[in-house]
Amino acid sequence: MGLIQEFQQADTERRKEVATLVREVDAFVRDLHKVSADRRSEVATMRADADAFVGHLHQVSADRRSEVVTMRADADAFVGHLHHLSADRRSEVTAMRADADAFVGHLHKVSGDRRSEVATMRADADAFVGHLHKVTADRRRDVAAIRADADAFVDHLHNKVGADRRADVAAIHTLVWGGAAPIYRGAAPRPRAAAAPPRAAPAPPPAAAAEPAATAEPETPETTALRDVVFEFLADHPDGARLTEMEQEFGIARIQIAKAIHGLMDDNKVEKRDLTYFAI
Repeated sequence: MGLIQEFQQADTERRKEVATLVREVDAFVRDLHKVSADRRSEVATMRADADAFVGHLHQVSADRRSEVVTMRADADAFVGHLHHLSADRRSEVTAMRADADAFVGHLHKVSGDRRSEVATMRADADAFVGHLHKVTADRRRDVAAIRADADAFVDHLHNKVGADRRADVAAIHTLVWGGAAPIYRGAAPRPRAAAAPPRAAPAPPPAAAAEPAATAEPETPETTALRDVVFEFLADHPDGARLTEMEQEFGIARIQIAKAIHGLMDDNKVEKRDLTYFAI
């Protein structure tokens, strides 16, 4: 089919659609005419009601006119009374204004006196602030000197006391393992009396992740020292630590650390959450 035939066919379809729309519009107009006739009767009824209502309003308006006249007479009488009161109030206002002027004059005099007092107080405050600035400068020098002394003291603690603590931990390892294991790099235990000769190292535990069971043993200076080291290590780690971490840190068999931890738990110094231990 050619382009002209397609246009002709499309035009024929459009004409059909237009004819259908025209028929629908004609039907809609006829419906409107019918509805309009119905509405005319309703409008006539509403107009009759409106006329009756307007007549009623005219009657009510006549009644209200007489009431308005009466109210206007009352209002005129009230306004006359207000004018009389206003004349009395004018005399009172004049007297109050004279008193207010006298009071304002007194305030101005007092304000002048206060200005001199404020100037004196400001001079005293400036002198006091200057004294405070001088004292603050002196305090800064004192604080700088104290801070220098504190830094020197902290350096002394790190150098001498830290070396002493590391020597104590090394002595503990000597008692427990014969000095073969590395030492804890944090807090060190408190010095204790000489202990018994070192014992042979136990066989290494199996590589399982489960925590070894701690058996009750007699208290010895070695176990007490190890317990102090473990407690101070946990106290330096608020987030807690596991047995594997302490085993790597101390270089001591996990079963020995577990025994020390269970002793601390019996003393209510350590608690366990999941697989992590915390100092209490």
